[in-house]
Parts: sequence; structure tokens; C-alpha cells
Amino acid sequence: MALRSHHGKILLALASVVATLVAVDLVLLVVHGPVRVVEDFYEPEPRFGYRMRPNLDFIFASPYHGYHARVRTNGRGLRDDEITVPKPPGVFRILLLGDSMTAGLEVDRQASFESVCESRLHAQGPVEVVNAGVRGYNLDNIIGFYENEGVGYDPDVVVYFFCDNDLVASGAFAPEGSDISRGFTLRGVVGRLAAYSHLAYRFEILRQMIALRRSRDSKEKATQATIPGGLATMFTSNDYAGMPIYVMTTRRIRFLAEFAAQHDAAFILAGAPQRVEVDPATQRTWMNLDLGGVRPDFDGVRHYLDAVAKELQVVRLDPVPAFRAALPRGESFWFHQDPHFTARGHRLMGEQLSSAIEQLPTYRAWKRDRGGH
Repeated sequence: MALRSHHGKILLALASVVATLVAVDLVLLVVHGPVRVVEDFYEPEPRFGYRMRPNLDFIFASPYHGYHARVRTNGRGLRDDEITVPKPPGVFRILLLGDSMTAGLEVDRQASFESVCESRLHAQGPVEVVNAGVRGYNLDNIIGFYENEGVGYDPDVVVYFFCDNDLVASGAFAPEGSDISRGFTLRGVVGRLAAYSHLAYRFEILRQMIALRRSRDSKEKATQATIPGGLATMFTSNDYAGMPIYVMTTRRIRFLAEFAAQHDAAFILAGAPQRVEVDPATQRTWMNLDLGGVRPDFDGVRHYLDAVAKELQVVRLDPVPAFRAALPRGESFWFHQDPHFTARGHRLMGEQLSSAIEQLPTYRAWKRDRGGH
């Protein structure tokens, strides 16, 4: 009898705890609304692999890396305002093409370099900067999007942000079919529950943060560092005419540039600075890695893009010098153990982008037609 009474008290205590947690969760739901997490924010797109789903409103977060941002997509699945097609008369429109560095899901939209650039240029008149960056995109996704949809936006300027994982040695058109860099999402039963339950969401995101700390922060960085994408190739070889990975990539960039020219759009070839290109401490780590006995050239990406820009006779935006000059004067441009820009990185990138656009003859002509100087 005493044992039953003891078990009854335990069950009562557990029921009380569960009821309290449910009550707290309901209060949080009423006060703050749904958590806004989604299991998957992509959908297949046969013309260019995949795209973000339209009309989403969700939170993209990772406490381990240090980002937490609200993301909204428009009716076309872009992280942007609704886009008027055809383009209204007098509007100067800039189309940004790229992957996660361009999408900028890690910061709120007003902090993204798209928004920084648009705010600066909009002071001169009706300027629209359309962010068509999608996490995980390769050059084939980007080409497919621009050919099939982006060209219809009638941009005056097309800016392609090269990232090292755009290097491709295949001659076949092969867009990625999903996002391998999706970041933090909740899937299955936990995901569906966490779309509303603040407690389930916080528990799962804490679990992920602990797991990442154990798997990454506990390792010796000099021997366990993960080499991103094609950086090892670009830092150790400059055989741009002989290596298929360079030849095929240049061929794709040429297509973008020529397609833009055919549709009366200026083309800018931009780099997306990575930490190892800028930060001396990260470069010292790389010096301890086994790169086949070759000393890394941390300007390797810049050299390649300079060569491509010269060959194709297109405008080149190289933000690395500005990032290097500003690095000692504040917090990092990148999140912890993550290659994506913080708000500070986005701000500097946006300033560099707007400065480059202001120098374009097509922008100056548009400004002059509006009575500017």
C-alpha cells in the first residue's frame, strides 16, 4: 500500500511538471506567437534544381555559430520584396546572383549587404537590388535561374558573387538538387512540434549547440581544420588554362557575362571574401596543414578572378583589401566557426558593392538622365 502511494506521488509530481511545462509553452505561444521554424524551406525546380518556397516566414538560427534571423520570402521564393514585372519605367534594377553568401539568411534582411547597397543607392533615385542568392547554389543553379527567371526581371546590372565551391570540372549542366548547407532546421516529429512549442525549439537548438561544441571546439584546429570547397586548389595552383576545374568554371562565368550583355545588362564579377583570405590567425592555421608541400597563396581566389575578369573584359569587384584593412578595427566579419558574414561583414560588403555600381557607366548615365551629377 505504501509502495502504491509512493508511485502515485511520483506520477503526480511528473504530471504536475508536464502540466507546468505545457502551461508555460501555451503562455509563450500566446505572447510571442509561433516559433516560426520550418522543416524544409526548399522545393524542387526542374529548370534550375531547386528554389526557396514562396511566402515563407521563419527563423533561421544557430546559437553555436551565433546567428538568429527572421527570414521572409516573396511570391517568387526570393528573400526580397515583391518584384514588379515588367520593370517600372525609370527604375534602376540590380540582380544579385550567388549562394548562401549572397542570400544572407544569417542576419535580418535590413542588415544584409543587399539592403545596405539598396539604401545607399536609393538616395539617388528609384533603385532596386534583387537578392536572388540561394543557399547551396552552384554555378549551374545560378545560370539556370538567370536564364529562366532572372532575365525577366530586366536588370540593368547583374552581379555574380563567386564562391570557391562554384569550381566545377564537369562539362555537363548539373545544378544541385538540394541544399547541402541548409543550416539549422528541425525535422520529423520534433520539427512539427517546435513550429509552435517554444520549449521544444529551445531544447533542440541547445542540443545541437552542445553537439557542435563537442565535435568542433574540442579538436586541434591545426590538424582537424576542414578545408572549404575549392580553396585548397585555388591556394596551391594557378594553372587556369590547363586544369579542367578552372577551364569549365571560366566557361560558365563567360556564359553569364555574355548572357547579361545580350540583354543590355552590365556584369560585375565579385568575390565573397572568406576568413582565410583576410584573417592572419586563420592563415597561420592553414600554414600547418598538409597541402602537398605547397605553401598556400592566400590571394589565389583573387588571382583567378582577376584573370577571368581580364579575359572576359568585365568589371571586377575585389572587396578583400577593404576587409583586410578594416579587420583590426572591430569584431569579426564572420560568425563563429562559420564562413558567413555577420552584420559587420554585410555592411562592409554592401558599401563595396554600392561603390562599384556607382562607377558603372550605365549607372552614371541613368543618374544623369534623372538630372543627377
